[in-house]
Amino acid sequence: GCESSLNLTSQKATDAVDGIFRSLRDIARVRMHMKQFHSIHNPGSNTHQASASYKPLLRQVVEEICNPDRPDPVDIEHISSGLTDLLKTGFSMFMKVNRPHPGDHPLLIIFMLGGVSVSEVKMVKDLVATRKPGTQ
Repeated sequence: GCESSLNLTSQKATDAVDGIFRSLRDIARVRMHMKQFHSIHNPGSNTHQASASYKPLLRQVVEEICNPDRPDPVDIEHISSGLTDLLKTGFSMFMKVNRPHPGDHPLLIIFMLGGVSVSEVKMVKDLVATRKPGTQ
């Protein structure tokens, strides 16, 4: 809300910081409801604190999509696009019908709100090339 630092007041700075933290709390609240992608930090164990690691959400999602064991993804949902997929999705409420896996298609489109960095694009490209060759 400031065009220059001359217009910056303590109240405007406080409001901006409060807005940032409110957004971060909202994101954390949504992530708590996820079953698989609820954290990007692995704290390690009490005896091996050095084994703590950081695993970006984008990496977790791509690894799950390209997983060769292919269990039904818990936090990733297939959106029906055709009549056949729509019927499968409808019948799956009554019978055990396998939903299509996101990794089944040779073209994968990942839409990220806020965009991605060059290093994230390279990470996705490398992961897909090693785990699911032939997928664009």
